[in-house]
Amino acid sequence: MCLSSAPSMPAPPPPPPPIAEPPKKSNENVKRAREDTAKRTRALAGAQSTFITGARGLLAPESVGKTTLLGG
Repeated sequence: MCLSSAPSMPAPPPPPPPIAEPPKKSNENVKRAREDTAKRTRALAGAQSTFITGARGLLAPESVGKTTLLGG
Protein backbone atom coordinates (compact mmCIF):
# COMPACT_ATOMS: atom_id res chain seq x y z
CA MET A 1 0.00 0.00 0.00
CA CYS A 2 1.33 3.38 -0.96
CA LEU A 3 0.70 6.19 1.46
CA SER A 4 2.59 8.92 -0.37
CA SER A 5 1.34 12.53 -0.22
CA ALA A 6 2.41 13.24 -3.84
CA PRO A 7 -0.36 13.27 -6.50
CA SER A 8 -0.57 10.14 -8.60
CA MET A 9 -1.67 11.91 -11.83
CA PRO A 10 0.53 14.24 -13.93
CA ALA A 11 -0.52 17.82 -14.57
CA PRO A 12 -2.79 18.34 -17.60
CA PRO A 13 -1.20 19.69 -20.80
CA PRO A 14 -1.56 23.41 -21.56
CA PRO A 15 -4.59 24.45 -23.63
CA PRO A 16 -4.10 24.89 -27.41
CA PRO A 17 -3.47 28.40 -28.73
CA PRO A 18 -6.55 30.38 -29.86
CA ILE A 19 -7.66 29.94 -33.47
CA ALA A 20 -6.57 32.77 -35.76
CA GLU A 21 -9.31 34.78 -37.45
CA PRO A 22 -9.64 34.03 -41.20
CA PRO A 23 -8.67 36.81 -43.61
CA LYS A 24 -11.52 39.04 -44.73
CA LYS A 25 -12.31 39.93 -48.31
CA SER A 26 -12.52 43.65 -47.80
CA ASN A 27 -10.30 44.64 -50.71
CA GLU A 28 -11.89 47.34 -52.87
CA ASN A 29 -11.10 45.43 -56.06
CA VAL A 30 -12.93 42.36 -54.74
CA LYS A 31 -15.97 44.44 -53.77
CA ARG A 32 -16.03 46.18 -57.16
CA ALA A 33 -15.73 42.87 -59.05
CA ARG A 34 -18.55 41.35 -56.99
CA GLU A 35 -20.80 44.36 -57.70
CA ASP A 36 -19.97 44.27 -61.43
CA THR A 37 -20.79 40.56 -61.61
CA ALA A 38 -24.11 41.10 -59.83
CA LYS A 39 -24.95 44.01 -62.15
CA ARG A 40 -24.17 41.95 -65.27
CA THR A 41 -26.23 39.04 -63.95
CA ARG A 42 -29.26 41.29 -63.34
CA ALA A 43 -28.92 42.86 -66.80
CA LEU A 44 -28.65 39.47 -68.48
CA ALA A 45 -31.66 38.15 -66.60
CA GLY A 46 -33.69 41.10 -67.86
CA ALA A 47 -32.58 40.56 -71.47
CA GLN A 48 -33.06 36.77 -71.31
CA SER A 49 -36.66 37.16 -70.21
CA THR A 50 -37.57 38.69 -73.60
CA PHE A 51 -36.19 35.81 -75.68
CA ILE A 52 -38.73 33.26 -76.82
CA THR A 53 -36.21 30.74 -78.11
CA GLY A 54 -32.74 29.74 -77.03
CA ALA A 55 -29.49 29.92 -78.97
CA ARG A 56 -30.32 26.60 -80.70
CA GLY A 57 -33.82 27.66 -81.69
CA LEU A 58 -36.96 25.78 -80.78
CA LEU A 59 -36.22 22.40 -79.26
CA ALA A 60 -39.78 21.09 -79.25
CA PRO A 61 -41.00 19.33 -82.40
CA GLU A 62 -43.51 21.15 -84.50
CA SER A 63 -47.06 20.16 -83.76
CA VAL A 64 -48.33 19.62 -87.30
CA GLY A 65 -50.77 16.86 -87.81
CA LYS A 66 -54.03 16.01 -89.34
CA THR A 67 -56.89 18.03 -87.93
CA THR A 68 -60.23 16.44 -87.21
CA LEU A 69 -63.69 17.83 -86.85
CA LEU A 70 -65.23 17.40 -83.46
CA GLY A 71 -68.68 15.87 -83.04
CA GLY A 72 -69.05 13.96 -86.12
